[in-house]
Amino acid sequence: MLTARSRALLDRYALASRALSRESGERMASEPGQSVEFHDFRSYQFGDELRYVDWRVYARTGRLMTRLYQAERAIRLHVLLDTSASMGLGGKARYARLVAELLAYVGQRDAPTQLHLFDGSASRRGQGLAAVGESWRFLEQAETLRGDAAAPVSALKRFALELPPVRGAALVLAVSDFLEDAPLQAALAALRARGLDASLLQVMSEGDLEPEEGQLELVDVESGDRLLAGPQEVKAYREEVHAFVRRTRAAAVRAGFRHLLLTVPVGAADAELERHAFAALVREGVLVRR
Repeated sequence: MLTARSRALLDRYALASRALSRESGERMASEPGQSVEFHDFRSYQFGDELRYVDWRVYARTGRLMTRLYQAERAIRLHVLLDTSASMGLGGKARYARLVAELLAYVGQRDAPTQLHLFDGSASRRGQGLAAVGESWRFLEQAETLRGDAAAPVSALKRFALELPPVRGAALVLAVSDFLEDAPLQAALAALRARGLDASLLQVMSEGDLEPEEGQLELVDVESGDRLLAGPQEVKAYREEVHAFVRRTRAAAVRAGFRHLLLTVPVGAADAELERHAFAALVREGVLVRR
């Protein structure tokens, strides 16, 4: 559970997304009966409806200005948390859970939010601070539910294909190491086909990115395969894993999504992990000031 200090900081932030009305840009609201919020002014342009001209501004300045509005949309937030076996290494599972708690706390202030694990289980959809406690209890169980978890590409694709059609936009935040020997493009294409906005939050440990050199025995926690590795193999692995992160980022960007690399601090307590994750989310623009 997040500390009181973290919650106080998070109250000042919102999630950034094209799907969220506060980040969706300017639009004229002309549909009858639509719920709207005033956003800004701009100079009158030919074709603007006269009912949106602010005549009081014209009386003061002699300039024709059009009032712009943002339409309120039926936004839904989905936070996906990887519970596959590879997340049990290097403190990734605990760190990813804290990241998901941060995102759920902020998201539930503004949107109906549902949490999903890579084993296919999901929380009830909830909104408002009253729903936060239930979301956190669901996430606290995540580290014990890795047995039936699908690999990242399969889990993301299944989530997108099984998501029922919803009216309005939705934002998907996937928290995972994305370690799978399969192209990510199929899962991203499925998300795009649903018209979803998405951010990939790739959680990696120091051991993933910078393994120690020496005579090592590598164990694939997903398959159980073992491999002896010397300095040359470790160097080749290091180059490949950094290339893998770059490919993941490139695939996300090409699909029109955001990618963020989160590296788990070594030996940090939960409070320090919270501060590290919060700072990274703000620095990368996932969280923005209200």
